[in-house]
Amino acid sequence: MGERFMHLFLGFAIVAPFVCALVVAVGLVLARHWLSESVVAATIRRGLTVSVLASLGAIATYLGAFGAPIRGEIEYGNWLAVGDYAIPLTLLVDPGALVFSLLASVLTLLVARFSRTYLHKEPGFDRFFFLIGIFAAGTQLIAFAGALDLFFAGWELIGISSALFIGFFHERDEPVRSSVRAFATYRLCDMGLLIAIVTIHELLGSTKLSALDSAGSLPALESSAIAALLLLAAMGKSAQLPFSGWLPRAMEGPTPSSALFYGAVSIHAGLYLLLRVSAVIEVAPYVAAFGVFVGVATALYASAIARIHTDAKGALAHATLAQIGLILAEISLGLTTLALIHLSCHAMLRVYQYLRTPNMIHDAHTAGHGHHHSGPGWLTKLAPKTSERVYGAALHRWRLDERVDAAVAPALGLARWLDRVDHRVRSSLSLDARS
Repeated sequence: MGERFMHLFLGFAIVAPFVCALVVAVGLVLARHWLSESVVAATIRRGLTVSVLASLGAIATYLGAFGAPIRGEIEYGNWLAVGDYAIPLTLLVDPGALVFSLLASVLTLLVARFSRTYLHKEPGFDRFFFLIGIFAAGTQLIAFAGALDLFFAGWELIGISSALFIGFFHERDEPVRSSVRAFATYRLCDMGLLIAIVTIHELLGSTKLSALDSAGSLPALESSAIAALLLLAAMGKSAQLPFSGWLPRAMEGPTPSSALFYGAVSIHAGLYLLLRVSAVIEVAPYVAAFGVFVGVATALYASAIARIHTDAKGALAHATLAQIGLILAEISLGLTTLALIHLSCHAMLRVYQYLRTPNMIHDAHTAGHGHHHSGPGWLTKLAPKTSERVYGAALHRWRLDERVDAAVAPALGLARWLDRVDHRVRSSLSLDARS
């Protein structure tokens, strides 16, 4: 009986918000003028509430509330089978999955409740809540995914909804440009996860997370390549250097989506991926060392910017990024339990700070407070010239975007040249066909 309950709870946790989002979408297409804000918000909130209750039910079943404790892999058959290749519908129930599922579902419900008032009479109100439902389904899918194929499906739902939230105010140019930049960064780094999935299947015969325990049997070069690809995917989703430039641009979206995505859940998805594949990171010491370096470098970079940033949401974004870098370093050092605790506490703190940002700005103006630091006090005393240089560099965010643009400029130039060649070839072929 316990296994039957676990099947139901996991299914409801993932499917409920997705179904409610589809109901809203169909209702908007068929009867847009009859759907009020309260109906849309209530429909999505019901799906999110069911997801929270299902997550709690899964925890209770895991602890043995309905008979024998149900733990480990929960099989639903195969999603797709072609020859020897199969995409297993396998969910994994363990402490990490339960913690992330409950954290994501509760925070998503909290933000949805806050958004009902915050976005009142906003032209994109219905679109916002539809995307919240899609995002919630994606987070629950990655939380319980027992195979990397399923994880990738949830990963993509989060990425698409994230990009659409950044460009939420699409009537302005800057949100659209920021959305495209974030989506392009996702696409580039997601190739790492996709290639890693195919490689793992070919080398280990299965993409189940349990199969990764045998990664130590692979040659060092192959296991390191897989670990590097997974780290690349996590670096893009969690905005680690050199992919940090899209995060401050993501603040173009509504404050509730910034709180949910870039303070609470989405920004931690890359770290959660590394927690799920920690068995591969452990057998790739050079990749783990690189992960520590990237995490610490990102933390230092973001901390310097957060100290002097003049925009409240931008400062919070870089403060968040600093902690994300530290969590990445913890995971790379093998401190997975500490990293999970750090991740959970950090997500709860940041969602509160993001949601309270408008009030914090008002309080600061009312009190008449506010000052800027030119750098750490010890650095200013010991090396005032260095402190000034650090301040200037941080003020311009170390010109990270410009450096990245310069690095990819040759590839973009080649792409434009090939596009022009393609147009010429097609034009000449069409002229020949007419003659």
